[in-house]
Amino acid sequence: MRVLLVTGSFPPMKCGVGDYSFNLAKSLAAYAEIQIGVLTSVFDSNESEREGLEVFPIMKNWGLAETLKVIKIIHYWSPDIVHIQYPTEEYRDGLLEWFLPMISFLMRRKVVQTWHEGYSRRNVPKLLLKAIVPGRLVVVRPQYKEKLLPVLRWALRNKRFVFIRNASVFPKITLGKQEKDIFRRQYLRTQKRLILFLGFVYPHKGVELLFEIADPALDQIVIAGKIMDEGGDYHKEIMRRALAGPWLGKVTITGFLPTADVAPLLAATDAVVLPFRDGGGEWNTSIHAAVLQGTFVITTSVMRNGYDAKTNVYYAEVDNVQEMKSALGDYVGRRRAYDHDVDRDEWGQIAAEHHSLYESLLSQ
Repeated sequence: MRVLLVTGSFPPMKCGVGDYSFNLAKSLAAYAEIQIGVLTSVFDSNESEREGLEVFPIMKNWGLAETLKVIKIIHYWSPDIVHIQYPTEEYRDGLLEWFLPMISFLMRRKVVQTWHEGYSRRNVPKLLLKAIVPGRLVVVRPQYKEKLLPVLRWALRNKRFVFIRNASVFPKITLGKQEKDIFRRQYLRTQKRLILFLGFVYPHKGVELLFEIADPALDQIVIAGKIMDEGGDYHKEIMRRALAGPWLGKVTITGFLPTADVAPLLAATDAVVLPFRDGGGEWNTSIHAAVLQGTFVITTSVMRNGYDAKTNVYYAEVDNVQEMKSALGDYVGRRRAYDHDVDRDEWGQIAAEHHSLYESLLSQ
């Protein structure tokens, strides 16, 4: 079985879906009967093969002018299945991403699509280009179809959805007490507690609420992620709060961190705070990453509320700063006990579900 994974972003590029694509490809490559190819954007590396993957980093952009490259790779590598990931940072505003399923189908390949995010009404015409193509549609959010706008549900009424849960893109790590203390001192300075936000910094992530949830008398805030509108209004708002009187010298903005640095930071922190404006859940890799390390997490939800001891996650009402502040006081520093269900091989399970899906599709 030959599977060509198409993703606009792939490590070393900085993108959550790119990291997901790498972990999926690596896990699928563990199956002896599966050969994995990856078609992605140009990146600064001359490695064409790694960890059992054949990588084609040839897409300068995802405009229609690059269509011939896609056709040539599909013809040359001759996959049984073309599996396309949506969205990624590197697709940008290119129109080619919308035509990828149709191109693959017309070249007589089986098509699988994974949608990591929802879609707005303005994308309905382009969405139809993807929706009408036969094949499987993988989603990482439960009840995905039910939460779409009615017009989008109608457009996808004949589409078969397959829910496959997300997972941490960072490995589990165990720090000894001395290692942990050394790592914490790098960030804590004179403060007592290490409070972390992990991920890309957008307005809908609610990052500015950290300055109200955390306590400047106790906490050092670490924002481990890239601020996406650098120089824009939201960037200025974050910097204004970070440099304000009570927080001056108590905020560290790391920007994008290498994978090897994220796991120990998660293991050493006292609480991961993710005050998402549209609610978090099992589709968020940042939540999975913190849970895997056993670290206490505060996030928001539109579906549940309160503390889940099994995962060590507190789900607060969206924008309820006082609830999140109280939860931080009650649970900060708490570590999750080992749990067979939580600590299972998540990527092994995800790969197994994809393997089953591919076999089902090819048997038709």
